[in-house]
Amino acid sequence: MRVLADYHHHDLWESLELLCERLGFTLYRPIGMDWFDEEYWNFERAWHGDAIARQYLEPWGSDEPGRRWDPSHERWLNIVTLEEARDLKPDIVISSVDHNHGGFARFAKEVGAKFGLHLGNVRFGEIDMAHDRWDLADFGILTSLLPFPQLVRKPYVVVHQEFSLEDFRHEPPNVGDPIVIASFVNGFPENKEGYQQFRDVAALMPDYDWRIHGAYGSAPLDEYAAGNINRCADVGQAMRDSDIAWHTKQWSDGFGHVIHNWFAVGRPVVGFASYYNGGFTGFPQLAGALWVEGVTSFDISYKTPDEVRWLLGSLDAERIERMSAAAAARFREVVNFDEEAEQIRAMFAQVLP
Repeated sequence: MRVLADYHHHDLWESLELLCERLGFTLYRPIGMDWFDEEYWNFERAWHGDAIARQYLEPWGSDEPGRRWDPSHERWLNIVTLEEARDLKPDIVISSVDHNHGGFARFAKEVGAKFGLHLGNVRFGEIDMAHDRWDLADFGILTSLLPFPQLVRKPYVVVHQEFSLEDFRHEPPNVGDPIVIASFVNGFPENKEGYQQFRDVAALMPDYDWRIHGAYGSAPLDEYAAGNINRCADVGQAMRDSDIAWHTKQWSDGFGHVIHNWFAVGRPVVGFASYYNGGFTGFPQLAGALWVEGVTSFDISYKTPDEVRWLLGSLDAERIERMSAAAAARFREVVNFDEEAEQIRAMFAQVLP
């Protein structure tokens, strides 16, 4: 089977690469501004014109005929121009962002392909869900929970976004002095509440090694900035080099790649469990099942900085190691990529001729 999908998130795309490998399918991504000019690719068009399209569609000087190297995941991606895609006649066409649903559905109809949605962020209300064009879709692959599943009347599966369990393998922490507490992509410092709590607790515990990985946007770097990491394998290693995970994201975290990575690596997670179990929004996230209070993680949603300081101070090397093993075991209890691939295969058996 030949699969054409748009591309707007590199880890969402990687999950499709891994899925297609399991299913024996071949995956392609569009290249060239013809996709934008003929209005198949429309991501952010209304707000940014062709700027975002150029980011995703313009060729790179390092491209080779029909393929592009992905340094984050260290693999070649198949790329096709609009003309090549028409000749290819893919069997399946997938859109991962609402702005592209209409254009890619139109392309699928033109080449006689089945059209589906691949959604990493599912919204919190009926009005928001209307942006996802289920009326155009033949199927859906979702990696976050639907708030109103009764509204979807097409075949779909809810699965975890697959990622490399070698890159994010579990190894017991080598707890040293100082204890390392690390944060990855929490949306700091725009996530003001989580960022301020991090800084407040860090100021109370100067003997610990506090690290914030990820971009600060337009804000100035602070003393905890640990820089960006480009390769996913290096992200996994930096997580293993940490002793405790700090994760206080509470918005725009549909699948929650970082939180699943933390549990796969196996580190005690300190953060806003209430977001993931639905306490903040009323809608739980897939990662909610990973948080087991006092066993794999701690919820600090409503704790003061002093209370968090006391909690962290109670975690000695033995307990960190025990919780690390429990977190990794819980991930493997909740997430099974083999079983989920078979669920997707069964769905395609309903959809494909």
